[in-house]
Amino acid sequence: MQIINVGIDIEEVKRIGRLKEPVLNRVFTAAELSYCRSKKNPGQHLAARFAAKEAVFKAIDFDELALKKIEVIKNKNNKPEILLHDKRAKNILFKVSLTHTKNYAAAFVVAYKK
Repeated sequence: MQIINVGIDIEEVKRIGRLKEPVLNRVFTAAELSYCRSKKNPGQHLAARFAAKEAVFKAIDFDELALKKIEVIKNKNNKPEILLHDKRAKNILFKVSLTHTKNYAAAFVVAYKK
């Protein structure tokens, strides 16, 4: 596999935690919201996923892409994985690393050509 690009982002947990429902529904999938809300500190998990979406956006060269089309899931090994719901991404794979503290969440993404 050939590396296309990388992306990194950091988000303030408090800022993402203040987002209202209409914005959350525009940015996150129902599965992402359900997962994050099942956690003790949902804001940390939402912020990590938001950072991942921004990092993906930085790693690929698509003119327009809705953040909701970038989905962070857990794979069978309970590791984060990126699904990109866009036909332009059929030959792109991603590796993602997420981290968060009480105040900040960050993500690092590597985009590969299949």
